[in-house]
Amino acid sequence: MFNITEPIIGLVDIAFIGQMGEDSTIAQGGVGLAVGLISTLIWGFAQMRTSLSSIISRHFGQNNLARIFTLIPQTILLTLLIGIIIALITAVFYNPIANWMFGNISAKTFEFSNDYFIIRSVGLPISLLIALFFGIFRGYQNTSWAMVISLIGGGVNVILDMLLINGISGYIIAMGVSGAAIASVISQLVMLILCVYFLYKKTPFNLKIRRKLNPLFNEMILIFWNMFLRTIVLNIVFIMANRYANKNGEIQLAAYTIAYNIWIFSSFFIDGFSNAGNALAGKYLGANDKTTLKVLAYKLLRINILISLILCALYTILYPFIGKLFNNNMLVISYFNATFWLIIISQPFNSIAFTFDGIFKGLGMAVLLRNTLLIGTIFIFIPSLLILDYIGLGLSAIWLSMILWMIFRGGVLLWNFRKI
Repeated sequence: MFNITEPIIGLVDIAFIGQMGEDSTIAQGGVGLAVGLISTLIWGFAQMRTSLSSIISRHFGQNNLARIFTLIPQTILLTLLIGIIIALITAVFYNPIANWMFGNISAKTFEFSNDYFIIRSVGLPISLLIALFFGIFRGYQNTSWAMVISLIGGGVNVILDMLLINGISGYIIAMGVSGAAIASVISQLVMLILCVYFLYKKTPFNLKIRRKLNPLFNEMILIFWNMFLRTIVLNIVFIMANRYANKNGEIQLAAYTIAYNIWIFSSFFIDGFSNAGNALAGKYLGANDKTTLKVLAYKLLRINILISLILCALYTILYPFIGKLFNNNMLVISYFNATFWLIIISQPFNSIAFTFDGIFKGLGMAVLLRNTLLIGTIFIFIPSLLILDYIGLGLSAIWLSMILWMIFRGGVLLWNFRKI
């Protein structure tokens, strides 16, 4: 569920900011860049949840959870320290980081982006901890707790966005972009408190730190390292996409920001269902039940393809209206409508890739996932983007390259699963 929590927070912020009035288009583009960087950092460093979840689910299948009791608080402490370090570095050096990631940014766009990011950076350690807690719950074979927490956090974010961005005359000062960022951090804090409550109330785990490292700590770090490298490559794709969108100007950047956040939400909505495969695959591996693992994978694939087709139908029906929900500028909406069909047709390909991505995460096969992404990025995405942009396809070059990249990822993982 964490996979869609962060995209929803960013999507809601961008939607409310797009209706802000003065400078809403520029603000939307600037916030979109900041949201992109935040997502990049979280997805990269939140991979600790994948490695921990894989180990928990395997020991759940072996009925031997006592062996990992001390691993939980040690991993939580490590994640907190990493989050604090990343937040401090990115907040202090946001200017050079933003220029490196996004290319030349207008002064006004950077101002909005900086205002939003500096406040949201406070929530980076909180986001990483939430991701880890959700990984713990998933490894313990329960995803409903994460769903409840996410729904509450999302509701808090929507209410606070409504109150803080435009304010209430005579009661609350309109805070604009800063209000959106504050709303997001508060909603994350609420979710973290709920995570701790569920950990103590519903699981046998606790937060008591032991000085002696758990014997499985090194294995967890190794899986994390491979998944981290994989995510770094993944984020190179998003950084390049942001840079190419930004170079087309503020109008096209705003249009890309809307489409990007819908693509992210859709992709990780599907990936959220794949997390069931992540948890169960580790459990069946621990129980050495390969037959049930095979049945699980193909059943999950059918479900995810169905979900992707429902999203395709929903987006097609709402095509004339979606852009207007995020921005009132007709030129922005025009650019968005010209490329949104590519986001629609990408959904089935995403469903295949994310299904087997989740399965292999649960199996702890981080090296395969890392290599697949690396090869796909170097030999599929980058050449496609360079060629299609060169021939003048603009924003469409980004989305066509993304689709080819996802087709490669899904095809390779499906082939490897059939082989094993």
